Amino acid sequence: MSAPRTTRCIFCRTLPARPKATRPRRRDFSSTPSRAAKPKPAYPNVKAVDMGLVNKRIEESVAALEPYTEREKLLLSLKYTQKQMAAIEAGEAAIDLKDVVTQGRLRVSHDMGQIKYLDDFSKIRPIVDKPIRAPDEDIDPDIVPLSEDDTMMKFHDMLEDLKTKDEEWQATYGHLDYGEHMQRVGEAAERSGMTPDGLDGLTPDQRRERLMEVGEIAEGVDEKGAWERFQADPNNFFYSPKGTLTSQSDSLAPELPNMREKGARLEKEDEDPHMVRLSLQTGLDRDAIRKIRVKNLVMHRVVNQTRMGKIQSLYYLTIAGNQNGMLGIGEGKAAEDEDGRRQAMMAAIRNMKPIPRYEERTIYGEVEGKVGASVVKLSARPPGFGNRCQSLIFEMARAAGLQDLSARCVRSRNPMNVVKATYEALMSQRLPEDVARARGKKLVDVRKVYYGGQVY
Repeated sequence: MSAPRTTRCIFCRTLPARPKATRPRRRDFSSTPSRAAKPKPAYPNVKAVDMGLVNKRIEESVAALEPYTEREKLLLSLKYTQKQMAAIEAGEAAIDLKDVVTQGRLRVSHDMGQIKYLDDFSKIRPIVDKPIRAPDEDIDPDIVPLSEDDTMMKFHDMLEDLKTKDEEWQATYGHLDYGEHMQRVGEAAERSGMTPDGLDGLTPDQRRERLMEVGEIAEGVDEKGAWERFQADPNNFFYSPKGTLTSQSDSLAPELPNMREKGARLEKEDEDPHMVRLSLQTGLDRDAIRKIRVKNLVMHRVVNQTRMGKIQSLYYLTIAGNQNGMLGIGEGKAAEDEDGRRQAMMAAIRNMKPIPRYEERTIYGEVEGKVGASVVKLSARPPGFGNRCQSLIFEMARAAGLQDLSARCVRSRNPMNVVKATYEALMSQRLPEDVARARGKKLVDVRKVYYGGQVY
């Protein structure tokens, strides 16, 4: 079999060369030229490492990372103790600045991914950290708030004290020139015993107090700081017989006696307790709950056979939605009509969840939901199509804010199962972002490329 093949190859050499067939040009979705159409460079590429630009950039970045100055160390010592300052300096000395530039990532102030630190971990936060309970003798259940007159008297005393300090400062330092004044400030700083490196053995509170004294000699009375300290002091607003207002311990105060007279009516006594509880559970105020669209879709009477006879109840299936992407369903059953309706309504509002919407008008592709023998198929439709589906699905789409939708019930049309299957189908949509992430691909909106960004 090899001889004929060799002869055929020899004959093919004498035949004229067949021209290559040109492939039809496809329509590009992007204005960027393809890789094959890009011209090759006339000269070979030169790497930045060979030109020395990388090392130069590293040296410039290392030079920009300056160590802490004496003033910055003094400011840090106001927050951290002596051991913490020693740990900070040891960490700064152990880290190579070149490794920080080459292996780390320096974030700038306008970086969108910058982590916003809310705490410097220098103090104990009672809400987040483990509480430190004080001894039981610090608990004072007799703490009472001060009257308005008492608080105003304390505020008046603070203003008088500020006025006296200001007069003393004017009499002592007001007549001095700038040089003599700064000399007095330097002497006060030396008497304080503070060192810029924070190794003076003082606590942050002691260092803060002495720095405030030096600041008052340099700039006068700090009225803003005095007002902030007045607000932060609980002794200006409360009274404790034991003097334990600053204790971190907690205790349950005794219940207040019922002082309401018979026949008296409180201002908010007519509020519905069920509505107040629903507001606390959902975080929505009363106006937001009233704006939610609630629709009762299914109602029928059920009978439970017990040893005491037949117990009749009313069953309700209700939907709730804000017409902007939130939808929930709830069930209620009670012997009275009003109780069953309220149970279903509040359960639907509590169960509201976000529904994915494409362009805020329809769903993503085609989805299917099955509950029992009922199968519901939902399909996305173009703008202006409307909601062409049966009444139950129409009400759910209207409450969820869907405008273009078609639906089919291919099997059983039990109303209760149809509503549940529709809700299951709406919640089981596959988003394009999830599909791209599962396939390891990058998601690109082809409409913006094809239509030049003229999409909404």
